[in-house]
Amino acid sequence: MSYETIILERKDGVGTLTLNRPEKLNALNRKMTEELNSAIVEVAKDKGVRVLVVTGAGRGFCSGADIGDMAQAAAPVENRYWTQMAHKIILGLTDLEKPVIAKVNGVAVGIGCSLALSADIIVASENAKFSLIFSRIGLIPDGGSLFHLPRLVGPAKAKELIFTAKMVDAKEAERIGLINRAVPADELDKEVDMLAKQLAEGPTAAFGMAKKIMNKGLNTDLSSVLEYEAFGQAIAGTTQDAQEGIMAFLEKRKAEFKGK
Repeated sequence: MSYETIILERKDGVGTLTLNRPEKLNALNRKMTEELNSAIVEVAKDKGVRVLVVTGAGRGFCSGADIGDMAQAAAPVENRYWTQMAHKIILGLTDLEKPVIAKVNGVAVGIGCSLALSADIIVASENAKFSLIFSRIGLIPDGGSLFHLPRLVGPAKAKELIFTAKMVDAKEAERIGLINRAVPADELDKEVDMLAKQLAEGPTAAFGMAKKIMNKGLNTDLSSVLEYEAFGQAIAGTTQDAQEGIMAFLEKRKAEFKGK
């Protein structure tokens, strides 16, 4: 499927989804939200894609919602549609039963920051900056950031970042646990390529189940998680990857996972 505002590429088990409105620092408009949703559904169905990398073209990751487009969506029905589409993106990435890496190459603010936070692993250029800028225009954070942010940095730090709309550089973001890793700008592609390759060669079904159970565990008790783990482990044990992993261990060799 071809897209106008994003680029979806596939290579060696890695899908790369690039927000492609560089002249607007990849601000989300209605067209992009619709295309992102379609692309995520496409990736979810494609068994050849075993890890997804989300990034932005040009100097930015995503500068938030396109304010001009958003202003036109002031009518309640249109605004609700916009919100539902944006939230489907966040749920689509969070629920995707494959690892998702956010490769943050520049500014990630507003819904752009929320988009990055919905990834499983965030690797950012040292040039990247993050901000939940919503309060500057009298709004509250959305895009799942009120869910993800306190779980990453703790409630007190999350409130500080939300109330002050502070811009955080990549080094500070790494220090407070907002992102996994900050790397020099000229090493970002190499770093993410290595990580994506490693994950694409891993047991995709097991990754998906572990991710799903971990997400459920954030909202339930230990006993329930233990039950989910037992159920998931029973399924994981029937996969070809598990059988290959056991044989490789016994034969003292590296496992060759196929994502099956």
